[in-house]
Amino acid sequence: QHATITTMKDSEKSLENVRGPSVCAAIPVPGNLSDEQNISCAKYNEVRDQPHVLLDVRVTRQFDMCSLEGSVNLPLEQLETKLELVGELSNGDLPVYCLCRRGIFSAVATRIIQNAIEDGSAKRVHSVYNIAGGLSSWVKTVDSEFPQY
Repeated sequence: QHATITTMKDSEKSLENVRGPSVCAAIPVPGNLSDEQNISCAKYNEVRDQPHVLLDVRVTRQFDMCSLEGSVNLPLEQLETKLELVGELSNGDLPVYCLCRRGIFSAVATRIIQNAIEDGSAKRVHSVYNIAGGLSSWVKTVDSEFPQY
């Protein structure tokens, strides 16, 4: 057998289709989140059996590789144009929890949704939370068997 990846460039090329934040254009975080909006994976695990919306904002290819049960994939790059979908999922009474691989893009998503709640453009969404640390933290603090990539 011959190695197909022999250089760093080969390695980067092989990962092009599964990368998320590291190769996406920089997305500025629109304001800070309140302490109440950043929840730990352990805290989310305590409430995950209650009705809610779990929004996974990773790129679809990453979501397809592994995801938490019941999560809905809505990549961050599509979020602002699909706020109506978030409202439909929330139905006016379900809290929305945002998740990604490391908690960076989910924090941005949480801020975008919170801004939309405040300006009235996120109809039927009343609360939004960021799952701090994302799936990387989930593996460390809740489920060490959860697949990583």
